Amino acid sequence: MATALMVLNTLATDTWNAQLDESLSLAARLSVAVKSRAYHFRLSFLLWKINGRISRFFQDVDDLLSGKRMPAANLEPATPEGIQKSVSSLIELGTSFNRIYEEARRKRLLNNSLIAGPIAALRTHAEQFFELAEWLDLIRCGEDVERIFARAAEERRRGDVYDLSQV
Repeated sequence: MATALMVLNTLATDTWNAQLDESLSLAARLSVAVKSRAYHFRLSFLLWKINGRISRFFQDVDDLLSGKRMPAANLEPATPEGIQKSVSSLIELGTSFNRIYEEARRKRLLNNSLIAGPIAALRTHAEQFFELAEWLDLIRCGEDVERIFARAAEERRRGDVYDLSQV
């Protein structure tokens, strides 16, 4: 739980919020480019740019979790509002990327060799954003989750366990 809180405090900073907002801006520009079906080279450039940014973002998260990178020493503790804003931004990014993927599929851009790979990577990144949002939300509600597991352990200790077919 301490690692999760360290990551959470790092991710809820102004830098984190600026990176998320910049990614949302890129996603909006990308969405416009996909809808117009114009400028395949520009679209390809934007896709590679956003995929690179997202890859670095998730590498930073992995480095924080594995201990390869330490957070800044002067971090303020994350507030529930800040965590909720981060979760909302992550979900919005994932939704935007899914929408871009679907629009590109409908416009048959997945047949274009310049665009197909980066578009598929966007879909993968969307799932990663949803997973990270879910993880942060679980951390935010950590006490509730711990109470649920404690109650389940107590029920098991008392023998209040039923076969799945009886439920």
